[in-house]
Amino acid sequence: MTTEEIELQRNRMRIYAMRLFGLSLSPVASQFGEIAQVLGHISRDQLGVALKLQETFRGNGRSVPRLGEILLEQGLLDRAQLTTVLDEQSRISDSTVDDSDETRFANLRRRADRLQREKVNK
Repeated sequence: MTTEEIELQRNRMRIYAMRLFGLSLSPVASQFGEIAQVLGHISRDQLGVALKLQETFRGNGRSVPRLGEILLEQGLLDRAQLTTVLDEQSRISDSTVDDSDETRFANLRRRADRLQREKVNK
């Protein structure tokens, strides 16, 4: 496993831990924005600016671009990062969101254990 893959796994664990405990990086941030931030693709400030820009479009009655489109247009995300965030967003929505807290915690623990074993085996 490469360093990049390990970092992605670590960031995935952060996302799942946040979901498990009902935490959000920002109460106004969309799930896409939270994931992009947790993955380290954008900063909190960059997310805030993009969300304000999105609100400006909404306030002007214009077609509102998606957050990913705004971040891509501003050069804050590249296409590969956009794809990674969208993939993570899909994984989260398809995963343990509707499970009980106990099940989500067990899944999180299994993923953490697997990541630790992979790290030790390196």
